[in-house]
Amino acid sequence: MPAPTPIDVHDERALLEGLVRQDRDAREAFLRATHRPVFYLACRLTRDPDLRQDWAHSALLGVLADLEQGRFVFRHAGGFWSWFRKRVYFRLLDERRRHLQQAAREVSVDARDDDAPDLHEFGVEQDPAEELQRVELAAAVEDCLSRIAAEQPRRALGLMLGQELDHAGIAAALGAPANSVRVWVMRGRVALRRCLAARWGIAGPGAQDDA
Repeated sequence: MPAPTPIDVHDERALLEGLVRQDRDAREAFLRATHRPVFYLACRLTRDPDLRQDWAHSALLGVLADLEQGRFVFRHAGGFWSWFRKRVYFRLLDERRRHLQQAAREVSVDARDDDAPDLHEFGVEQDPAEELQRVELAAAVEDCLSRIAAEQPRRALGLMLGQELDHAGIAAALGAPANSVRVWVMRGRVALRRCLAARWGIAGPGAQDDA
């Protein structure tokens, strides 16, 4: 029997389908193609060689988990890698955020300005502190989104937030009626709003009206 044809990482659809079904060849091809650039990106965020490896590894595994959970839907060539760059960048910054939080709990020291990464290298115009604050908010949204129990509202809202799809795009991606998508997104938003309000202790008088 001839050896299986190696998966071409440039064939986005085939690669994506393989990753979603957790095909070993697809995962190996994906990791071979992405580990080095993601590791170099991690090098911009920390000088610690162990953290660089850990963050790159965690970021890539997180992206694979995103795919397996249906957080990306292939629509056109180039879309997957564009989404990948955004997701892996967010996940690396989230790793750094959590590390800084843990370090702050262990040792109370004044933060030094020269310890902050120069995020302009990544095309980010915000101040590093503002960028990390944005990631903190995004991480809260991610966590609350993952806690939405109903699958369809979770997937529909995830596609809207993660890929910036409108209702028609979500309907096409999920193969569902547009009216159903509107209901799912509305329910997802209600659940997300409740979760964030509970997390930050800002539930207001109108919170019960969302039920």
